[in-house]
Amino acid sequence: MESFAGAPDLRNLLSLAARLRRLANDSHCRGDQALYLMTAEALEKRAEWLAATLPSEGDAQHDSPQLHKPVDLTI
Repeated sequence: MESFAGAPDLRNLLSLAARLRRLANDSHCRGDQALYLMTAEALEKRAEWLAATLPSEGDAQHDSPQLHKPVDLTI
């Protein structure tokens, strides 16, 4: 599996969203809970968008250069 520039960002967004959800569960203030949950949902939505832009494994195979037989350039 290749590493793409968006993959670390995707993991970071999802990690932060998970921490915000835990923080919302631990918070006693309803206003803070709502804020944390809304922020987590926004980060998860952004992660979805990033995931949709990552090339799939099938696409990566087609982008790689294909080897061909050498051409005889003798004149």
